[in-house]
Amino acid sequence: MASYRTRSTRTALAVVSVVSAAVVAVALMPAIGSAQPAPTLAQVQKQIAALNAAAEAAQETYNTDQVAVGAAQKVLAQINARMAKSQAAVSAAQVSIGRLASAAYRSGGVDQTLQLLLADNPTQFLNQASALDGVSRRQGDVLRRVAGARNRLAQDKLAAAQELGQIQALRDSAAKALAQVRAEQQQVQSLFNSLSAAQQAQVRAAEAAAAAARRAAAQRLNATHRPSRHGGHGSYGGGSGIGSRVVAYALAQVGDAYVFGATGMSDWDCSGLTMRAYGSVGISLPHSSRAQFSSGRHISKSQLQPGDLVFFYSPIHHVGIYIGGGMIVHAANPSDGVLTSPLDSMPFSGAVRPY
Repeated sequence: MASYRTRSTRTALAVVSVVSAAVVAVALMPAIGSAQPAPTLAQVQKQIAALNAAAEAAQETYNTDQVAVGAAQKVLAQINARMAKSQAAVSAAQVSIGRLASAAYRSGGVDQTLQLLLADNPTQFLNQASALDGVSRRQGDVLRRVAGARNRLAQDKLAAAQELGQIQALRDSAAKALAQVRAEQQQVQSLFNSLSAAQQAQVRAAEAAAAAARRAAAQRLNATHRPSRHGGHGSYGGGSGIGSRVVAYALAQVGDAYVFGATGMSDWDCSGLTMRAYGSVGISLPHSSRAQFSSGRHISKSQLQPGDLVFFYSPIHHVGIYIGGGMIVHAANPSDGVLTSPLDSMPFSGAVRPY
């Protein structure tokens, strides 16, 4: 799905990744002119985590609605193609009816009994009457075809109207979800903006150092745990050629920033990372964790192999990639970016193998 971010928005959203460090500075700032005690670090972290979780859930709703809009548009295109064929069939049948009606009028202007009485050659008349009956039968066939074509056209028009209504409803839902994401982002941004310029610079430097450390750790992990034939639940590495390549791609992004709606190549959201990782091996996935949950064979937690998609929360709004050893790689949140985490660090909802 196309990112909604402009260049300036991207810069603003990147600031969100420094929140985990920013809350430390905020917690240490004195509460001036207020009788209320300053919130503790744990309280602020809990609030920020809730904001990030709400924003991610809204972002995945937006992503899911966008995937559904695309699918509905394909259905509408198919309906429109059928409507064009039905309209062509109706038009052709109407031409045939006109021709048959003209023939019937020319042949049937006088009552058949009177024609028989007045005919000089009764045998010739009977042959003409038989031909006229054939014309009538063909006319009946054409009329039935017209009726069928008109019915199909009416049904397709109704289906098209319903599909258009569905598309508009999905777009409205996506717009509301996107507005919620931006509202949550604004709250976090306001928190960061409350810091002094010196504090903001200090926070940015600390976050950059943390990102570099995460990337170095991932590189060491990738170098130490080479892909093996038996990746399984207890070791790192790919359980198959596909799984190992998916894992390697995702681990190479560790240290990158988490940005809502991003699909690379240096910023990611959770389903954007998994979509690109599988795209690197030629497997197409939708940009939505909920839609990805329906993009392959469901497997149990005990059957996990490196490369499998793992899903979290209910309703599902987060996805990562299993790398073995009870660990996953994922675009976690704006505070942490892309990193590796224990599989059980979040409520597990299921797993899918897309190949």
